[in-house]
Amino acid sequence: MDGTAGHAAYSHDVPEAPTRRITVHFEGPTPDDPLILEYAATRAEAGEFTDAAAHAGLTVTVDNMVRPGLRRLPCRSLWH
Repeated sequence: MDGTAGHAAYSHDVPEAPTRRITVHFEGPTPDDPLILEYAATRAEAGEFTDAAAHAGLTVTVDNMVRPGLRRLPCRSLWH
């Protein structure tokens, strides 16, 4: 054993930190009143959510501008 096996096993126990900001754009009652929601997600969650959202016809953008206090993507287990 070279000592890396213990580190690899440990990394699976630590939840991945969110590194992506997902912005979901919804049409509002008028073009001047859109509803925009932002969430924090992991890279994998962002990719899976974006694929599902695009299939549903939603407009979604993803970047790495996660800021403190940004809510996690709700129901993120659905996108795994």
